[in-house]
Amino acid sequence: MSHILCIDIGTSRIKAALVDEHGAMPVMKSERINRAASPDTQDVLIWRSATVSLLRSMAQELAQMPPLAVSLTGNMHALLGIGEDGQPVADAILWCSNAATEESEKLLAHYPDFTQKYGNPPAPVFTLPKMIMCAEKTPELYRKVKRFLQPKDDIGYLLTGKFATDPSDASGMMPFLPDERCWDENMIRELGLDPEKFPPVIESTALRGTVTEQAAVLTGLPAGLPVVCGAGDLATAALGCGAFGDVLSLTLGTAGQLLASGPRGRWKPLAGKLFVFAHADPESDLFLGSVPGGGFSLEWEATQRNLTMNDFFKQAEDAELKEDLPIYLPYLLGRGAPYMDYTPCAAWHGLAAHHTLADLCRATVFGPLAALRQSADLLGQLNGTEYRSVVLQSLACREKSVRETAAALFPQKKRMPENTEASLLGAAVLGAAATGLYPSIAEAIRQMVHTTELPERPENERLAAKKLFTRYLKTVDPVTAG
Repeated sequence: MSHILCIDIGTSRIKAALVDEHGAMPVMKSERINRAASPDTQDVLIWRSATVSLLRSMAQELAQMPPLAVSLTGNMHALLGIGEDGQPVADAILWCSNAATEESEKLLAHYPDFTQKYGNPPAPVFTLPKMIMCAEKTPELYRKVKRFLQPKDDIGYLLTGKFATDPSDASGMMPFLPDERCWDENMIRELGLDPEKFPPVIESTALRGTVTEQAAVLTGLPAGLPVVCGAGDLATAALGCGAFGDVLSLTLGTAGQLLASGPRGRWKPLAGKLFVFAHADPESDLFLGSVPGGGFSLEWEATQRNLTMNDFFKQAEDAELKEDLPIYLPYLLGRGAPYMDYTPCAAWHGLAAHHTLADLCRATVFGPLAALRQSADLLGQLNGTEYRSVVLQSLACREKSVRETAAALFPQKKRMPENTEASLLGAAVLGAAATGLYPSIAEAIRQMVHTTELPERPENERLAAKKLFTRYLKTVDPVTAG
């Protein structure tokens, strides 16, 4: 049995797993790490230390199941500068920071075609505005940087001594050209930045190097073990749940997210409506529809009603999914996709005296799912792909009321993942393709990612969901294909 060693660098948890050629995960360990002084920064040395600790703790399992390669994934859009000495010049600024709002607004004002050129607006969550902020407000730090990396790439550097990133992380750093899959060096220079500080871009299935003697002593891994470039966690999460080709993925965590791939080069009609990234698969683009307060809306509503989350979901289960439920707009943290508006504007519509507490809980569940269905429909209309299945992740598969509401609302076949560690499994898919276990990413997904189809909901529920969704669309601002 062949295995891939996968490492996932989260913002507050590091995970490592051995994944076999069939997608089984006989070993998975994780370590929670403390945040730095600020919730939107992280000490890079803590990431490194936790990764080393995890790898050393797996020494016995690694000896019993020696991996063919290491494959990497991790959180995206960070500003992480590495100096000439190989050490971080400062704490990493995470995706969630809004410190570069001013730089973001200036970029958009000066380059109104930015989104159509690079796939996404220069929002503060992405790396480029943060990099400009670093260069202009802390030039002494900027000058010390040899390369700006992403978290997985820093661990890749720790293991191999080589700088590199992949197209998925590069497109979240910016300015990266999705079709050409390369940096826009002219734009980098125009912005007063140094192209040499951007890492080389290699494909997600390319080898970034092998474990060095120094890294072998540090981690316990064998020197010479190949290290696969890997991809950002959005890309690996999509691969690891099977959101590839005609399959969507729906995740309801703090945010609600809809992930999908589409044929490379068809992204322009979606730019400015959904987030667009170069995918780990070179023949595809990666799309993200997001409602920032999707799952958070459920927690907020439960708190306002003085309910535990268990009680909230029990109330939602007890309510019938019916067409006269009130419409809940889940925009506590802004509307997200497809409006790209992050001004809080949550609201109820159609609330009447006969509605019960259970009705309100069920309507709260329906709201973020309807917002994600809106992105799914737009995605199918604009990139020419007919999506036939949707994989339910996180709350969408764990909680009965959420799962059944999603099953009634989405017209595609609904599927449940057998392995919920999607990012790790996606990294393993890349590792399996890179080492020749399978001839392609698509074949690795077929062999390693397993889902179970859910039965269809009763016709009356599907009809009620359809009518509710029509009311939802009439309540929100229309988004057209134009």
